[in-house]
Amino acid sequence: MTGAVEKNYSQALFDALLEEKGSLDEKEKLEQAKNQLEAVSGIISSCGGFEKLMDSPAVSDEEKLGVIKDAFGGKLSRCVYNFLCVLTEGKRWGYFEKIRRVFSDMCNDSLGIAEITVTTPYPLSEEQREKIAKKMSDIVGKKIKMSEKTDKTLMGGIIIDYGDTRMDGSVKTRLENLKGSLSQLIG
Repeated sequence: MTGAVEKNYSQALFDALLEEKGSLDEKEKLEQAKNQLEAVSGIISSCGGFEKLMDSPAVSDEEKLGVIKDAFGGKLSRCVYNFLCVLTEGKRWGYFEKIRRVFSDMCNDSLGIAEITVTTPYPLSEEQREKIAKKMSDIVGKKIKMSEKTDKTLMGGIIIDYGDTRMDGSVKTRLENLKGSLSQLIG
């Protein structure tokens, strides 16, 4: 469930990007910001304790802003960099990942993109990827951005996750459902 903090901060960044003057069009600005926030997320997750440092009352705001400047100054768009400073001053780093996800969803909605995760027991071929992307694009009416996972325990079949929806056509789930049906019959 998305809270008010995530929604408000995500909307503020989204609006600021659309109002920002510059050479990039709306689509490019949103894609750039989304990618930059994903990169920041990766850096943060590789640096254990970053969010605790940024939310610590023992560290002054000036020191925290110095960390942001050292880590990200000159490497991000002005708007995304300023957003990180606002998170720092507002002591909202504990919400960063949720804000990033909500912002990413807002960008995807605006850009007509649906992110799906496809889980199979084996890597997909290029032909399978194309068929899945086409079928899902027809279903959701958006361009598909697909990520893949492999899970050998599925035995066969496919699981597709899109937002809060899961399409489970795995052999493992079918066998579990069959087992449950048989248990009810036998008693």
